[in-house]
Amino acid sequence: MLKKFFVAIFLTLTVLIVPKAFAAEEFATTYDVTYDVGTDGVTTVTEKINLKNLTTQYYASEFKLTIGATKITDIAASDPSGPLKTTANQSGTNTTIAVKFNQQVAGLGKELPWTLSFKSTDFAQKQGKVWEVSVPKVTSTSNLKSYNLTLSVPVEFGDPTAITPTPKSQTLVGGKRFLTFDKSQLENSGVLANFGSFQLFDFDLTYNLENKNLVPVVTNIALPPDTAYQDVIFTRMEPQPLNVTVDSDGNYLAWYRLSRSQQLQVKIIGSTKLYIRSKVKNPKLDSSLKSKYLLADKYWEVDNPAIKLKLTEILGESPATNLEKARAVHRWVASYLKYDPSRLSSNIIERLGAVTALNNPNSAVCMEYTDLFIALSRAAGVPAREINGFAYTSNPALRPLSLSKDILHAWPEFWDDSRGWVMIDPTWESTTGGVDYFSQFDLNHFAFAVKGLSSQSPAAAGSYKYDGVESHDVKVTLSEIDFIAKPNLSVDIQAGNPILAGFPGQIKVIISNNGNGLKQSSPFSVFANNLNILEATNQNLGPIPAFGSAEFIYNVRTKSLFDNYADTVTVNITGQKYNKEVLVKPFLQSQFAPIAVFVLVGAILIIYLVILSRYIYKRRALPLQESLPASTKKVGKNNLK
Repeated sequence: MLKKFFVAIFLTLTVLIVPKAFAAEEFATTYDVTYDVGTDGVTTVTEKINLKNLTTQYYASEFKLTIGATKITDIAASDPSGPLKTTANQSGTNTTIAVKFNQQVAGLGKELPWTLSFKSTDFAQKQGKVWEVSVPKVTSTSNLKSYNLTLSVPVEFGDPTAITPTPKSQTLVGGKRFLTFDKSQLENSGVLANFGSFQLFDFDLTYNLENKNLVPVVTNIALPPDTAYQDVIFTRMEPQPLNVTVDSDGNYLAWYRLSRSQQLQVKIIGSTKLYIRSKVKNPKLDSSLKSKYLLADKYWEVDNPAIKLKLTEILGESPATNLEKARAVHRWVASYLKYDPSRLSSNIIERLGAVTALNNPNSAVCMEYTDLFIALSRAAGVPAREINGFAYTSNPALRPLSLSKDILHAWPEFWDDSRGWVMIDPTWESTTGGVDYFSQFDLNHFAFAVKGLSSQSPAAAGSYKYDGVESHDVKVTLSEIDFIAKPNLSVDIQAGNPILAGFPGQIKVIISNNGNGLKQSSPFSVFANNLNILEATNQNLGPIPAFGSAEFIYNVRTKSLFDNYADTVTVNITGQKYNKEVLVKPFLQSQFAPIAVFVLVGAILIIYLVILSRYIYKRRALPLQESLPASTKKVGKNNLK
């Protein structure tokens, strides 16, 4: 008797029909799949499936698919004999579709061609100026004979900025762009296509600071920085900081002074532009920094034996370059860890670290994906660090946010000598069923803070505490208004008035950025017509963020004690000159000369009186000594034996 067989196909998280059946080796399948994206983002998925029986003992009467999508409608199926009965059941983030065949697929070599179709809004999203289309990878089985995918998108989406993997063909027909892929491409990664070269966001961030000490403190907050993939402008900072500096990781640190027991709310408003490709043409990383990005830290246990052992298993002997090592580690982390949304229900999400994540793969959120990737990459000799920030997602079930509850996201980046810093997201590759977040990134990840030298600091916006409670005052919205960052430098030259000839003097140069954007590094020089400036006059300025400043101090000398002239100190920055008139006067002509003469005469008089008093004292003491008995007189050298 033929045995009844239920063919079950499982798909994780975005919608490709992936054969993963019990006794799947008993049946061979071929697929011709079309994703037809409409101008409104609604995608019609059509699966033309051929099921072939390879045995005489089993037959198929039902087909089941578990689809990792939450928005599925208009489900329909048919075979040559007519419509097929379908049922759908949604549980959590998955939808299971069961298809009842009209005829049994019984007998060796028996084939059944049939069609399944449905619609979903989970595969194409309009996000500001960008359309993003994603399709997950195929989970291959032994009898998946062929899998051909055609992705069609409206021409009005514009030219694709980036498509991963590279399609087998690309044609334009009837207002549609058709991209084709085959099984070999989809086994390694899904399809990710971006239509648009940049994305715009406006942000409104609130930092709640508190000084619980009994003495004043100077502290800092991390502002969203310019990176290889984003430009940032700041239109408002209230209150204005003492200064804004740049640390070794590239973070912008705004400095504030808090008096004892003071609470301070800081408001930062601005905009950012995200790029699909790095802005840096010739990336370089200082060797000392590169070595620091390989070190162990609290949550990156690089030297732990478990990390080293697992790395050996992952890499084997094949990967040689940083890119190959990072790709192998990324793919392994994305497939090994399982996202655990239940952890988000806690008020405080405990960060587990790389080793704990390695030992507890089923209880991960974005922090564990990031920490494990960084620890393994650094152990492999690949510089890596962490990014905390905002990630735009239209479906948190598929692309979850889990840092600081559901406000922020964490993802890693690694260093490649030819490409520079490369951002990746193993969390979203895992939760989207294999959409490739390594070969190509998206325009949804907005960096707030970079953690490279430390796994714990600086804290990103949204994670500062006020009265012991975490602040989540983060507002990021899509924008349609483009911008150009405009730094605006002002130069304050401070010098003694006058500078005294023959005496040490100083000139202080304070260069401030009063614009809305970063002033990139640039050479500058300081020179005078007659004054001798002792330090190097040609230096490098910057980078200086908006609302930031840099201070330089120069020691100066005159040629003689009697110089008397007006001079000009000039600061030259990229062709723009800033001048300061200074006076050089002999000391005797200065307002301090009478005081100095009085002090000098007084000092001489005091010295004279001290010497005179000592002389008088000795003269008076001599007759007294001669009047003493001989036994009490001082013994001279001739009396010694």
